[in-house]
Amino acid sequence: MAVTPEDPFIYFTLEEELDTQPAVERHKPPSIDVLFEKTKFSRSEIQYLYRTFKEVWPNGTVELVQFQSIYADIFPEGNSKPYAELVFRNIDQSRTGSITFLDFVTSFSKIAKGTLEEKLDWIFSLYDSNCVGYIGYQDIYNVVKSMYQLVDATLKPAVIATICRQHVKIVFKNLQIQQGGRVSRQEFFEKCQQNSEIMESFSMFGTLMKMQ
Repeated sequence: MAVTPEDPFIYFTLEEELDTQPAVERHKPPSIDVLFEKTKFSRSEIQYLYRTFKEVWPNGTVELVQFQSIYADIFPEGNSKPYAELVFRNIDQSRTGSITFLDFVTSFSKIAKGTLEEKLDWIFSLYDSNCVGYIGYQDIYNVVKSMYQLVDATLKPAVIATICRQHVKIVFKNLQIQQGGRVSRQEFFEKCQQNSEIMESFSMFGTLMKMQ
């Protein structure tokens, strides 16, 4: 059956047919119609993202170490591994240990073009890396610490700890969480939307996700 000109994956089909190297097992993503329905990207945007994804990860999937190397290239002055792992785990919701194009594009759609609730859901899941349904002091501390490490690897552990404790204290105050307490996903949504300062501070997550 002939491939239509609109087929977003024709470029890679032809490339593989002309490849003289030994065949490499590749993961094939769902059709563009499925991806279009599952995300807020246009067909041309999906096509572009797929081509970019395949250029970086030709076999169609990416594992943690490969994912971390991308962040290491973008943030050479920092220790990007902890933050990259948190983002990886957030995208790999099924906990398979690898990310497919479907995983990537649906997650990216949330933070890039999603509704306010979808963006907050993405951020909450970043904090809730163990998928328990609520977040507490240590969850927020881990994310904040990873973001400071991301931009400056020279910060001494004691300095990072002091800065992070102060930062988390402010977050707890804004979210109205009692010391030693925790907040559920729904409570997180409600309290964030009631506090403009929190919403402003969350804008950085979109930037760091788009860095991929």
